[in-house]
Amino acid sequence: MAEPIRYRVDLADRLQHLVRVTVLVPADLAPHGRVVMSVWTPGSYVVRDYARHVQTIHAVGSDGRPVTLERDGGTAWRLPGDVHDDVEVTLELYANDLSVRTNHVDDHHALLIPAATFPYVEGGEDRPHEVHLPANPGGHSVHSLLPAGAEPDTYLAEDRDHLIDSAFEVGDHPSLDFEVAGVPHTFVWAGYGGAPDLQRVARDAGAIAEACLQLFGGDLPTGHYTYLTVGSDEGGGGLEHRDGTVLQMPIRMFQDDDLYARFQTLVAHEYLHLWNVKRLVPAALVEPSYDRPTRSESLWVAEGWTAYYDELLPTRAGVWTTTRLLETLAATWQRVRDMPGATRQSLRQASYEAWIKHYVRDENAPNAMTDYYGHGSLVAFELDLRLRAVDPDGDGLDEVLRTLWSRHADSPDGFTEGDVLAAIAQHGGDDLAALADRRVATPGLPELDDAVAAVGLALEPADEPPTPTLGVQATESDGGVSFASVLRDGPAWRAGITGGDHLIAIDRRTVARGQLDVTLRAHAPGDTVEVAVTRGPRLLTLPVTLAAPRPAPRLRPMDAPTDTQRAAFRRWAGQPLPEG
Repeated sequence: MAEPIRYRVDLADRLQHLVRVTVLVPADLAPHGRVVMSVWTPGSYVVRDYARHVQTIHAVGSDGRPVTLERDGGTAWRLPGDVHDDVEVTLELYANDLSVRTNHVDDHHALLIPAATFPYVEGGEDRPHEVHLPANPGGHSVHSLLPAGAEPDTYLAEDRDHLIDSAFEVGDHPSLDFEVAGVPHTFVWAGYGGAPDLQRVARDAGAIAEACLQLFGGDLPTGHYTYLTVGSDEGGGGLEHRDGTVLQMPIRMFQDDDLYARFQTLVAHEYLHLWNVKRLVPAALVEPSYDRPTRSESLWVAEGWTAYYDELLPTRAGVWTTTRLLETLAATWQRVRDMPGATRQSLRQASYEAWIKHYVRDENAPNAMTDYYGHGSLVAFELDLRLRAVDPDGDGLDEVLRTLWSRHADSPDGFTEGDVLAAIAQHGGDDLAALADRRVATPGLPELDDAVAAVGLALEPADEPPTPTLGVQATESDGGVSFASVLRDGPAWRAGITGGDHLIAIDRRTVARGQLDVTLRAHAPGDTVEVAVTRGPRLLTLPVTLAAPRPAPRLRPMDAPTDTQRAAFRRWAGQPLPEG
């Protein structure tokens, strides 16, 4: 049997945000052996060049003598050809970037993302990979998405891909074990403070997991699932792994209903990836290359459809009300509708270009691109509704996912867009499959106005007094108001204001944090106002003619839904249709 690839992790200098990782290159791979740092991590489609965090690297042979390493490209090192024994390569990594995609170590915890931590040995990708990571003194424990190895403090991956598709969290953290369908689950809270209500988390996460299981049927596709959740001052996100997830949320989320609801969608989103993405895999991602981008045109299914269900599943699980579901769907519709890029970039393009646009945004991003998460979820919503209109007693998009799962789960070839369209045609007909193809191939929004009637809903403008608009995306801080983006063909765009401009005054009255909307409400659409901004060292005053905003959408129950529509809503949302 081929020698495994073995790693040792040293966190002795964690106070300085340093991690030392030693990889043992087996003798048969050592001559001209290539040690490679990944440039990206699965689920986050952007080049991160993890090698930039390498502070030092050196190698020694089995006799303790130094072995010369030569840089081979931007993220790899090559051993000489005259080595014939095992070689240890040790890297010192700087780890002070707290996110679900990067490493962060300090006195409180150590979050290790394998793609950013463990260089792989070329030629040894299919061998078992063993990580030795001892628990630190002071009551700190190791939580790993990998199963324990035979030796103490070791964790064993089947191969390189299994290692990269896992994560580690080290610290003295509150955690709770619970079961779903007889499968052990562990929730770990690595936020500093936050007063976590672990019983509530376990109850809600368990209910969401049960809803996922009901969606696909059968058994859970994992023998153990772990939620590694880190806290931050603000913001949040998640990253799926084969047998767990890394989540990031503000530490105050347990005291804020809206933040906790956001957390529930993250839990649902990453849990659904157990099926969609991790085992039902887009063809291009079945055998990814970690030293360069691996592009797929199907992220609108992998992420967009998952984003649709991450709001629907908490509702089916009973942890969301139908009111929250409808409000969230309407907010997504408004956000995507008001992004000019949705009419300029197709979902297929957005998926393929994620590496250079979705994760690498500038002030013009809303004008040039669409969001395959939000936009993709709206297409999923429309397809689900139209499938339910065809068969009110059916399960809509659920049935399409089950068909894809039955045909392509764990397939060595993955699934293609053709497979998705074939499944849609099977349950909704060729015309609906053709509509789905147009929705992803052509820029533009889905048509929801008539489709929502299938489940007894109406989409209409909200009854709100209009506030004139500048046509900008603004950010506010103690330093005032800045225009993060200026929307194409809007009032500010036509006046020559640009993203990055800092707002000083409107009609000679200064505008501080929290004052932009109230200032605009003093005017009417069609009024021309003098807008003073700074752009670098310059002060500019530009006339802007305010426009009427597009009314916010409202998704509500119909006034007189039929029994068929009521039944279809219950099958869709898992709860009865509320009264209009």
